[in-house]
Amino acid sequence: MPNSTPLKRKMLAGNACLGAWLLTNSADVAEILAFGGLDFVLMDHEHGQGDIGGAIAQMRAIKGHDCAGILRVPSHDPVYIKRVLDAGVDGLLVPNVGSGEEARQIVAACRYPAPGFRGAFGGMRAMDYGFNPGYYAAAADNLLIAVQVESAAAIDHIDEIAAVEGIDLIFIGPRDLSATMGKLNQFDDPDVKREIARAEEAILKSGKLLGSTAINGKVAKDMAGRGYRFIIPGSDVTLLGLGVRSVLAEAR
Repeated sequence: MPNSTPLKRKMLAGNACLGAWLLTNSADVAEILAFGGLDFVLMDHEHGQGDIGGAIAQMRAIKGHDCAGILRVPSHDPVYIKRVLDAGVDGLLVPNVGSGEEARQIVAACRYPAPGFRGAFGGMRAMDYGFNPGYYAAAADNLLIAVQVESAAAIDHIDEIAAVEGIDLIFIGPRDLSATMGKLNQFDDPDVKREIARAEEAILKSGKLLGSTAINGKVAKDMAGRGYRFIIPGSDVTLLGLGVRSVLAEAR
């Protein structure tokens, strides 16, 4: 297993990278998406059906492709974070981060002492089952750490979150943001759009990478032009559904 992530380098070089959520636990689906040319797949353990064993199978399925395996953990739980890091993910997305202190604790959970508190072990998959003893020294540089802001309160604290050393990327979650404003799924609402724009401006100004979802490829292209570098225009489930609807519409 190469001890590096091309995804992080591509984004830092100014390239917009496209990916898809993996809501299912299928390694076959992950492999198909990697063959399709995505820059990353995002294994979703917050809302999706995935488990750590399934994530390892999915990472094996995309191995050999120019596709990174990122995983959204269910919560800030440092034990779960430790387990998926030991499993060898290229990066983490942590949901519902609302303050600079929460962001600092997430970074610490990803770092060996000192400055962090990640537990050290030998023989885990991340270090090629013990065949790569250099893993420990390179782990911090090679891991992508992304946090998700998805409430109006979090955006009030966006400057302090963005100032945390070790956070690489800040991901705006528009659906939960709209819900916290009492306007669930009202993405065209002026207040929701204003909060998203406020977050975008602060994240770009901070120098952190900016990410979010897109409803389709055209929107993803527009977002890339506005500075987004980590864009998710669909999931395994939605992309399959779009394909089915398109074929049925033509056939009927």
